[in-house]
Amino acid sequence: MTKNIVIIGMPGAGKTSVAEAVAEKLHRKCIDIDTEIIKKHGNIAKIFEQQGEKAFRAYEKDAVIEAAKQEAVVIATGGGSLLDPENTEALKRTGTLYWITRPLEELATDGRPLSKGGIETLKKLYRDRKSIYEAAADEIVENTTIEEAARAILAAEKLQNNKKEPPVIEL
Repeated sequence: MTKNIVIIGMPGAGKTSVAEAVAEKLHRKCIDIDTEIIKKHGNIAKIFEQQGEKAFRAYEKDAVIEAAKQEAVVIATGGGSLLDPENTEALKRTGTLYWITRPLEELATDGRPLSKGGIETLKKLYRDRKSIYEAAADEIVENTTIEEAARAILAAEKLQNNKKEPPVIEL
């Protein structure tokens, strides 16, 4: 089985852009969880406004579980996808998780429902999620540029794929 490559991190960290760059280089399909939700349920800000975060997280869970079932894809998660331990478990079972980091001041937050309120809101969100990202991540990649982050993931994937199991010696 070819493992999935899963991109996790804060809202606006560049997960989708990095996932698309990695998918392009590896000639793999890219699945963006937020895009999948939008296709099925409409605008995310409206979902939050009209149905609430609980409804959004249920849609997100469906999208994550469906994406994790696939093989050899690159998945860009939503910033809060890992708040549900079942999502984390499903993604880890079929993929390698890369935590994309970026300074909070550089996060792209336009139109993101949980990022309203500026840097103080982002600091609280980060404090709440940091340990979740740390626990789930197989690798941490700084997003200085999309290309550099993609290159770091490709290098880590190459290292993982070149690891050989020691030979089994019968006694």
